[in-house]
Amino acid sequence: MAPMATELATLRALTFRISSTTTSQLPQHVPAIAASLASCRTLLSSAQASTSKNASEASVAVHKFRTLLSTLLQDRTIQGRWAAIVLIKSTIEIGGWETLQKSLPWVRGLLGILTKPDPYSSKQLCIITLTRIFFLTREYPSLVREITTPSLSPFIQSSLQVAASKSSPALLETILESFNQLLPRHPTTFRTHLKHIHQLLSQTVAPTPSSKLSREQTVGARPDVTPAVSDAARRLYTQLPCSAPKGAAADEWQKNFKKAIENAHSLGDKVFRAVVEDWKSSEREPAAVNGHTLDDEVQDLNADLMSLPPWAGIFAGGERLLGLLSLIKTYILCPTTMPVNLPIGTVVDLLTRLLSLTISSAKGQGFQNALKLNNQVSKEERENLWLILPEIHVAAIDLLLALTQRSDASTTAIDAAMLDQIVWVFASEKDSSEIRTACYLAVAELLLRSGIALPKSSIDPLVDMIRRCCDDILPLDTNGTQQKQSSAPKTNGAPQATTNADAFLKAPKATNVSCNFIGLQTAARALLPVLFTYVRPQYLSDSLRARLDRTAILVRDKDAMIASVLNPPPSRKFGKPAASILPFLARNQPGEQDVEALLRPRMPVIRTGTHELEEGAEEDEEAEMSEEAGGDDEFVGNELDSLLGTAPTADVRDDVPMAEEIDIPATAPAPLMSNDRPASTLEGGNAIGKRPQEDSSSLSPPKRVKVSEEQEHLNITTLPVQTSPVLPTKIVAPKLEAPAVVPDLPATSQNMASPTVTTLAAPSAQGDSDDDDDKISLVLGQDTDSESE
Repeated sequence: MAPMATELATLRALTFRISSTTTSQLPQHVPAIAASLASCRTLLSSAQASTSKNASEASVAVHKFRTLLSTLLQDRTIQGRWAAIVLIKSTIEIGGWETLQKSLPWVRGLLGILTKPDPYSSKQLCIITLTRIFFLTREYPSLVREITTPSLSPFIQSSLQVAASKSSPALLETILESFNQLLPRHPTTFRTHLKHIHQLLSQTVAPTPSSKLSREQTVGARPDVTPAVSDAARRLYTQLPCSAPKGAAADEWQKNFKKAIENAHSLGDKVFRAVVEDWKSSEREPAAVNGHTLDDEVQDLNADLMSLPPWAGIFAGGERLLGLLSLIKTYILCPTTMPVNLPIGTVVDLLTRLLSLTISSAKGQGFQNALKLNNQVSKEERENLWLILPEIHVAAIDLLLALTQRSDASTTAIDAAMLDQIVWVFASEKDSSEIRTACYLAVAELLLRSGIALPKSSIDPLVDMIRRCCDDILPLDTNGTQQKQSSAPKTNGAPQATTNADAFLKAPKATNVSCNFIGLQTAARALLPVLFTYVRPQYLSDSLRARLDRTAILVRDKDAMIASVLNPPPSRKFGKPAASILPFLARNQPGEQDVEALLRPRMPVIRTGTHELEEGAEEDEEAEMSEEAGGDDEFVGNELDSLLGTAPTADVRDDVPMAEEIDIPATAPAPLMSNDRPASTLEGGNAIGKRPQEDSSSLSPPKRVKVSEEQEHLNITTLPVQTSPVLPTKIVAPKLEAPAVVPDLPATSQNMASPTVTTLAAPSAQGDSDDDDDKISLVLGQDTDSESE
């Protein structure tokens, strides 16, 4: 109960502060009151019951606060009504359903303010508050029936009247944004007001402030339309098909979309009339050239397909075309309440037309021959067309980015063609920073989609763009250029032109002017890692790859440097790897986790020493051998390993001669047993054939299976002992170059003596011990059984 008592005290204090403050000074106190009101959330959003004393006091305090706001909303002063609007919105936001269900008197008071001559700020806050109330009631059908349905239609009508009264751009933008939120949720209510909404949107979707028509000819045009207002109007225009009759919304959307495409083509016929276009559409007939109208000013006085206002002048036509391209882009990006069919072919056709017309190098006869000009159009209009053409190309590239973003991977078939169009535009208009920014963004997006699949013929035209991208990222040093231009050429010792005296002074280093454009820098740096990752390294020349690496290092672009390390260039020399910028990456980006992952990856340590291999892998090899042997069953190769262990062995190293004789102690050797162990082992003595444990073992360590002490004792006591002849006193170490081939041994049980052991252990009785027949060819330290490997 302590938190409720605190909120109750806070609400009483706020009520007293509002009632005790004069209305003229109340707007200064409203921010503090609204901030403190947030601490009363639980009290305002809980159901008030009169069963206890505290609940009764809370109910009285909440009722007194709401009554005070209702009274303040009907105040005669503008300051009082403005304060009431702000506090009502704050209360609605934190009050929940309990406050929302009692807001009908507030809604009626807010609708009355829209008809009063209050300032634009009060009406703007009023529209925002009513929109929020209508939006929150959407979750409760009973509140929609009681509050929204009877109040929404008067709200739309009052808002349209305010918008038609030449209101401020901020208020007009607020009205359009309000309709954007409410129309998809209440399409039936807006259906009766579509005619008036169309009239409002026709003036704001694609404005032409540069039109040369008089005010009498442009009836209904609004000169106060800002880019933010146009953007909100275009988003509302794309939502109008939601108010179509049931089942016809998708068809209406597609019809309006095609109408916007066709309107853009018709506008292009007028704006581009100074040039004879080579482009031919596959879906529309070319416009007929009317010779007697070409001498007049380009204009459109008739109502077009979208009932947009008339315009006159090449600059007004460019502004209308930019507005239509932005409208098509909004159609593609804005979500819809129903599934629609997007005609991609018509959009690509429009983009091809817009990007095909360029002003590539207008200096010289080559350009005049490549581009067909219409001699019936004046030179001034043609030059004005070259002035507005880069802006049209930027809008077209933005439309292409919107199409690739919305369609995702379903339009990868057009990537190669669009890439060629962008390269064509860049080559002719790369002096414009806006063109370079748009081209960098578009090329990065296209390479992300299908850069790996592009052939070398599509990558080669990008060389000029890649070099210019590096120049836009790095500062350009023009000090040397200024020094060269400081001295004029001389003839016979006399200068031909006037020399600038200030040029002899030491000029500071000049930087690239394009570095001041943040958007250009961001687009260029976003393209750099894409070039490393999504362009095959063999398609880039050594000089171009070095230029990219140098740019990434100098600007310390971590993403680009990591992309360069992960995608190294191909080696031009056989057997020699290509150079990597990994040292520069480690020096410039110390402590970065992704860089540390490249320098020290978490991989198993590979040891090169044989001793370390034997110690680290002994248990793993024994486990593998036990699994292959099938549990407790003895592997047939173990008998051969045991046999080899009885003979005196030595590590085969480079410093030991292969044919050196090894002396054996004079003690009589113990007879061999069937379990491959000498008799001296049973008596606790030292075995003759025991292998010494040295630090440097053989290159191929033998694989053995551990045998428990019980099994070993069992083998010793149960197997019969067979005698064998005495081994010779000298044994020559075998040569490793020609090891003896041991045949596969049959599997024997533990209770039977292995005949193979007796045959291999006992030398022939005939002949002297110095003969070659007495030498036993053994392979020391190697297991010749294929199954034991």
